[in-house]
This record gives sequence, structure tokens and C-alpha cells, in this order.
Amino acid sequence: MDPMFRYFLGFQVAADRAGWLARQLPPVSGDLFAGLKPQNYHLTLCTIAETAEAQPFLRSRVAAAFASGLPAASHIPFGRIMSRDSGAELTTVGSIGGVRHLYDRIVALLGAQGIEPMHRKSGLRPHITLGYGACDFDPVPAAWNWAPRELALIESHVGHRRHRVLQRWPLLPPPQGAFAFMEDEMPPPLRYAA
Repeated sequence: MDPMFRYFLGFQVAADRAGWLARQLPPVSGDLFAGLKPQNYHLTLCTIAETAEAQPFLRSRVAAAFASGLPAASHIPFGRIMSRDSGAELTTVGSIGGVRHLYDRIVALLGAQGIEPMHRKSGLRPHITLGYGACDFDPVPAAWNWAPRELALIESHVGHRRHRVLQRWPLLPPPQGAFAFMEDEMPPPLRYAA
């Protein structure tokens, strides 16, 4: 039996940025392409269950995994909207090492509760799906360095394009270190007389 419910952890795109992304998508012709509603734009970090029936206790298991807190957010470097055989998506450019580290930390927390991510055999490929179905257009530049503010557990009703957020957890902002160009501007260390 095909799954009716998919449970995943991800980052939802804020309404103002979702509207901006929707406006960046070029006109797509063809009967097979269906754009997503901007309120459903998200980055799936990992799927944790696919089932025929709803899983009312999964939320409490995930909450227990995150009871000690989540790691800080990481910047995700998006750069262009691409057409794919299966739809359109916003893709990353440059290093995704920060989001990979965040993913590894979250997976370790889930593992302590016996929850394993699914569908990651090909590795982590952060992207935001903007629509499904055949489409063809030249890549569109869309530079955005995103630091998500919260992690969401989402229940997806497979085939119906309905998402229900079961719980959200805030993320701390990404850590910021001192930049080399600031070293000259920093005051000298205080010296105390003996």
C-alpha cells in the first residue's frame, strides 16, 4: 500500500520571502507543470516516516529528541532557480558545509530516540521546490543567503499537496565570528598595573 502520510523536518520559507520567490519563477508553459502555493515553500531537511495511517505519537518522540535544544541555524547559500525533469526548484551555490553540519547534529539527536532519516542515499542536496511537472526554462539568478529561524515537523498528505505543521522549534541565529578586517579596529587589550 502506498503511503498516505509523510512526516518530515524542514524549514518553512517566511511569507515575504515566499512571495519574492514566487515572483522570480519565470512564466512556465505546459499543461503538466503545477506551481506550489508560496505558503508551502520549504526546504526538507529529512523525511522521518511514510505511513498509510496518521502517526499521532510521532510528534512527542521528535519533541523528546529536541528537549535538550537544537544547534544554531546555518546560512544556506541559494543562487538560482532551475528547471528539472520533475519541476522547478531554487538551488544552492557554493558551500553547504554549514547546513550539512546542522543536518548531522539534528540526525544525531533524532537517532537517540530511534528515529532515522529516510531517502538520503544520494546525500544532502538542499533546495526549495517551487512546482512539479515538466518545465523548461533557462536558469534564473536568485541570490539569497538564508538563515532559517525555526525547524518544523510537517505532516504531508501525499498526493494532495497539503501540509500541516505539527510543531516548531526555534533555532538560534548562526554564530558570528570576528572578521580579519575588524582586527585593526578593535581596541588594544586592557593592561592593569601590578
